[in-house]
Amino acid sequence: MEIRQLRYFAEIYRTGSLSLAAENLSMTQPALSQQIALLERELKARLFDRSRKGMAATVAGDLFAPRAAAILAQVADIESALRPSSQLAEVTFAVGETLAAHFVPGLMKTLKARFPETRFRVRESNLTEIKAALREGQVDFALSPEIIGDGAYTNRYLLEDEILPVVIEGDALARRPEWEKMRNRDWILFQSGSAIRKISDSIFQSIDKKFSPRIMMELSSVAGAVRCLEAGLGIGFISALSLKPGLAPIRLPLLIRKRRFYITHRKNHERALPIVEAILATASTGAAPAAINP
Repeated sequence: MEIRQLRYFAEIYRTGSLSLAAENLSMTQPALSQQIALLERELKARLFDRSRKGMAATVAGDLFAPRAAAILAQVADIESALRPSSQLAEVTFAVGETLAAHFVPGLMKTLKARFPETRFRVRESNLTEIKAALREGQVDFALSPEIIGDGAYTNRYLLEDEILPVVIEGDALARRPEWEKMRNRDWILFQSGSAIRKISDSIFQSIDKKFSPRIMMELSSVAGAVRCLEAGLGIGFISALSLKPGLAPIRLPLLIRKRRFYITHRKNHERALPIVEAILATASTGAAPAAINP
């Protein structure tokens, strides 16, 4: 059994996808599949059930995962102890408002404990600002709701989220969701150009290209949208991460979209990789509040 095989296993277990794990590891799918087969042969146990939907961990895989994670954490601690000067003195990363509110607080506790010599700075930014900050070298990496399609960057899947319509608890639409009854209701939407607004606009277009929502409010902040929804002022699209008591999702499949978040960094920024790996591990273990597993 080799350390690299544990890393390969951990990446497939985290993403639930051979293709996504291979992309993140800069490997071909056949090569990665072969390494997992060798690991399974060594352990004399099948770790994943393979299907068109992805790679689902078996009972043995679920038992193996925390033990593999513990070994990899020990290896990382040894590497840090032997090369303390390799730790960055300061790390800055950009993140959107949803993850800033619901993922980053728990993440920061983990990072501060894992890298006590490193000072962390977090910049809450929209997607345009995230791209600019990366391009201008103002941040070491970003947690982005989109892949940054530039050959200079590496994008690694972090976690998955749902964008869905929400009303105040007790609203009839939560019990009996019907699109026709929603058409003439007031809508609370995010400002044009925002990531969630792009998704909600695409949802409306996919249902009825001629539909124009009766917009009551256009807001820039997640907190503002949540407060207005809690007041019963209308229907709004928010992240499943932002759901709280008093709000009820409208479970109509045609109105729900999944989105993925990625860690994006420059390909030559090797010194940031231990921190990137720690963030990925945090998302996969649920040490910080994470989203729906893919």
